[in-house]
Amino acid sequence: METTDRQNYVKLAYRYGRALSRWIKAGRPIRNEDEILDIFTTHCQGCEYLDENYGRCKICGCHVGTATSPLLNKIAMGTEHCPEGKW
Repeated sequence: METTDRQNYVKLAYRYGRALSRWIKAGRPIRNEDEILDIFTTHCQGCEYLDENYGRCKICGCHVGTATSPLLNKIAMGTEHCPEGKW
C-alpha cells in the first residue's frame, strides 16, 4: 500500500469518526426512509461526485445510498449534510 493510499484511509477514518461523534452527541437522530430515498434520488443519484462503483461520495468519502442504517449511510444520520451543500 502506498503512502498516499494510507493517508487517504486515515482521512476517511477521521472524517467518519467526526461524523459519528456529532451524530452520537446529538442523540443519534435518524432520517426516515422517505427522507433518505428523497435525498439520494434528488441529490446524490446522478451527482458528478458519486462513485457509483463503491456508493461513496468522492468529496467526503462517505457511503451514500438508500440504506436506513446510519452506520452504513451518511444520509441516514440526521446530523450530516452534503459537503457541497446539495442537501
